[in-house]
Amino acid sequence: MSASGGFLSGINLRAAITAVACGITFVTLGAGVVSAQTVSTPAPTPPATDSEPLRVLQVGGSAEVLNRAWEQAQVSQSVVQALRTGTGRAVLGLPEGGKLTLGSASMMRLNNGQPDLQSGRFFVNGIGQLYLAGAHLNTQGQIRMDADGKVMRIAVVMGQVRISRDGHTTVLSAGQQYDLISDQVHPFNEKDPWYRSQFAGSGDVTVQATRGSVMADQSAQTPPSWQAIQLGQTLNMGGRIKTGANAWAELGFTGGGYLRLQADSQLKVLSVDRTAAGRQVLLQLESGSAWNVVAKGQGGYQITTPTVTTAVRGTVFRVDAAGLVKVFDGVVALPSQADVLLSVGQQRSAGGQVEPLQRDALDDLNMTLDTERSARTVLNISSLNLTPDLQLAVSSNPNSVLTATIGDHTYSLSGEGSAYQLKQSLPEGRYTLTLRVLRPGQTRVLNRTLTVDRTPPAVHITSLQQTGRILRIRGDVSDALTARPLLRATLGGRTYTLHASGPFDWTLPAASSPLDLQITALDDTGNEGHAILP
Repeated sequence: MSASGGFLSGINLRAAITAVACGITFVTLGAGVVSAQTVSTPAPTPPATDSEPLRVLQVGGSAEVLNRAWEQAQVSQSVVQALRTGTGRAVLGLPEGGKLTLGSASMMRLNNGQPDLQSGRFFVNGIGQLYLAGAHLNTQGQIRMDADGKVMRIAVVMGQVRISRDGHTTVLSAGQQYDLISDQVHPFNEKDPWYRSQFAGSGDVTVQATRGSVMADQSAQTPPSWQAIQLGQTLNMGGRIKTGANAWAELGFTGGGYLRLQADSQLKVLSVDRTAAGRQVLLQLESGSAWNVVAKGQGGYQITTPTVTTAVRGTVFRVDAAGLVKVFDGVVALPSQADVLLSVGQQRSAGGQVEPLQRDALDDLNMTLDTERSARTVLNISSLNLTPDLQLAVSSNPNSVLTATIGDHTYSLSGEGSAYQLKQSLPEGRYTLTLRVLRPGQTRVLNRTLTVDRTPPAVHITSLQQTGRILRIRGDVSDALTARPLLRATLGGRTYTLHASGPFDWTLPAASSPLDLQITALDDTGNEGHAILP
């Protein structure tokens, strides 16, 4: 048993000690490799051409059959040439009585009337015959098959499977798996039983934060059609995202968790499934590096690189396309390495060795960004000035995206550190200001009512009449945005006020001639209009 998770890799069956008796070869293996029975047999006889065809028993999400052209699969439909899934599942009835389940992003074609598994994830329950990477399989029980390029394996959950390949037959029992790339048999302990959860629909991959140059291709075609990415944009199945120098992008997943694609990296989204047990994420890191924070209790998460495949169900880890894997929290399984398990504080080097984790500057940067991401969202208006133009100062979290929606227009706030500003000329009127801070996985909104008013009230005095110690003032006051402007009269060293709208008749005490009388009108925003006395 190995210290990195209990399983050894790199032992070839052909290097084991063999004994031949009665035409049967029994293989005796060293520690860490499970014994398997190998029998020299002729190639399997193809089934008769009039055998029962494969039929679709269940279908969910995107699943297509190929007859003359690709078309959406239907229940009870026969599969004549091929079947493929997008984000979805399909269950086929096998002629022998078993059932074959295709996970998302999987494809099979027919070979002599039997399923030939091309790529993706598969599960057989019951008796069946099928092909995988040139090997012919006879199944009895529950068998899973993985074919993603770097992982080509057959694993027995229950029962057994007979594998015929290159003139030899290997029989596997429960708890064993066969690696078709290394031609080795290893112990198997199920870590990602995706086939046990019911498919509930397609999940989302959403762009939650970016820094620098980030591009996306949604066409899923060759060559890609790269476009500048937008915050909140959802990546389609088969879509790609890439970052430039000194850039990064954070992708959030249905059910929680996120991936931070590092600088000079490229990632392809294979699928995100919503299931009864959470969600299943399938990603392909084509180049560069990815920092992964997988939410616990939310289902499976698999990311494949050109050199290694990782499968987890809640952890923090980094994976590089060159094969480096670092575990900062939880456990990461490496199915392509005979189910090696990396625990917290361990790493797999690009050369394949398991060793103590060694942090570098990129790891430190991502830990800092994780701390910023998890901080409570702050949104406060520091200052607001509406004259002569709107000048808005806001404090919020660093590296946030702030927008201000005023009327029918949305403006971006510029900022450095935690200080953000907006300067904008607005027509006079009343507005609802909606401030929104967008942070990875978080949103906060603040509303405020604004009145932009640069025009003072209009006040006209039509008559002044003094009788004894009483001064009667008649006039008119109006303002476009203030319903009742404030009239202010200064007379004899004293000040009098009155809220009025339209015509008014105002009586003030007057001890002397109103030669020193001054009348002004103020609106709610502080604009002041002065009356001309008759």
